[in-house]
Amino acid sequence: MRMIFSAILLLSVIAGYAQDTAKKADTDAHFPGDIAGWHKFLAKNLHYPDDAISNEIHGDVVVEFQIDEQGNVSDIKAISGPKKGGLREEAVRIITVSGKWEPAIKNNIAVKSMRKETISFKMSVQ
Repeated sequence: MRMIFSAILLLSVIAGYAQDTAKKADTDAHFPGDIAGWHKFLAKNLHYPDDAISNEIHGDVVVEFQIDEQGNVSDIKAISGPKKGGLREEAVRIITVSGKWEPAIKNNIAVKSMRKETISFKMSVQ
């Protein structure tokens, strides 16, 4: 029996939310290329940590971060998910290296916002 490991994104199951004036943004901040672009980026860059593979650790990691008016990502932190196995660290790393995002828009002006992304690490047996 062969084990295949995958990391699957549950894209914005917890919708992005904005801070202060951006709370009622006309358009939420999002990754360039929307869902398809995000999935492509993850497929190329997301790694299932060796420690998690060795110890069969899986689960959802929720990462919270800020996106400024220029699309820069900052204040990245994992707010839930398995504490062992390196899944939280990998989820934070993937947001860190994701580059610029499309900022939230309110009244045709880019605004600072907070966002949450849920990344689900799952192991499957085949």
